[in-house]
Amino acid sequence: MGFISSLKIGLNAIIKDLNKPESFKKGDEFENYVRANLFIANYYDLVHMTHDYNTNQNDFVEETKEPDYLFRDKKTKKEFYLEVKFRANLFNGKIEWCKDYQLKRYQEFNKKTPVFVIIGHGGISKMPESIYLLPLGSAKYTGLFPNYAKEFSIDLDRPVTSKYLWNIGNH
Repeated sequence: MGFISSLKIGLNAIIKDLNKPESFKKGDEFENYVRANLFIANYYDLVHMTHDYNTNQNDFVEETKEPDYLFRDKKTKKEFYLEVKFRANLFNGKIEWCKDYQLKRYQEFNKKTPVFVIIGHGGISKMPESIYLLPLGSAKYTGLFPNYAKEFSIDLDRPVTSKYLWNIGNH
């Protein structure tokens, strides 16, 4: 590949990044944080992940409606979905983590395969101040009060173990 072709590819990548909405950039950053620090490859196989903003801009992929990740626990061999959300601030005193139609869709997935929600809150998406991990059944509303969310607080940089994951809500 010649210099000009390489330059065009690089410029297209920069243009795509500049046109990507900030909310999608933050979401991608937090998703990367979650995979690198919390749901690590040593403990969980990545079975599927939804497509990114740029892919869906060109041709929307239906699977994007699924929760962000489908993992397989290496210890138990159980598969589960993980929906990843980052919220910098509260809205009306709550952490608004999804919309009504999204919650209904996640509840449908949860009927067949467990769905967990991980929420980074405060700070920046690459380094949130707090992280909450809860089973979908404990996230019955689109908004969570901070005092309730704190019950599901996890360490910022400690991988989530199989034992912890499958016992959330039982402690």
